[in-house]
Amino acid sequence: MLAHIDPAQLTPAQLDGIACLVCAVEDGPMVPVGVVNGCQVFAHRVCVDRPAHAGMILVVGSTTPDDYADVRAFAADVADRLRFPAVVAVGRDYDPTEYEGVVLADGWERSPASAGLGAEALLSDVCCLTARDVYEHPVNTVCGHCGERDPEAAPVWLDERWTTSVCPGCASVHGVGGLLVALEASA
Repeated sequence: MLAHIDPAQLTPAQLDGIACLVCAVEDGPMVPVGVVNGCQVFAHRVCVDRPAHAGMILVVGSTTPDDYADVRAFAADVADRLRFPAVVAVGRDYDPTEYEGVVLADGWERSPASAGLGAEALLSDVCCLTARDVYEHPVNTVCGHCGERDPEAAPVWLDERWTTSVCPGCASVHGVGGLLVALEASA
């Protein structure tokens, strides 16, 4: 967990061990999770035990060379409409129970890897939606970073996943590298 922590992104309360290293909330019992810049840091047990991909949607679809571009484009719609970052499952090495939910793209049953992963998701205790379910939700026009309404807000492909929708202003201010850090900090 500490390997992914940038001390410059932490608040003074997090560095002083007063606030949770993960969620930055000061209330509630916490456990020690390590040392950053010589200071012992703490986190809520629920934040430590949270699956690595909680708060993200796993999109399962046929990722054959002919289908991948369509599935990746559909995942942008998933991130935009459901307001969760979306990861496109490529292969079988994903655990659907580590995600907030799973969306089965049209044609998910066409490739063996996606069919197996989709079946696993359907049989587990995880929220599963179809493409039709996704399109029942409106397009998101609120920036996931600043919270302002902007008709040009759209997901950004970053670190092998789609972010929630962000306005062009936030995307340009933070640049591609800093955008994911800024979005995760505001979540």
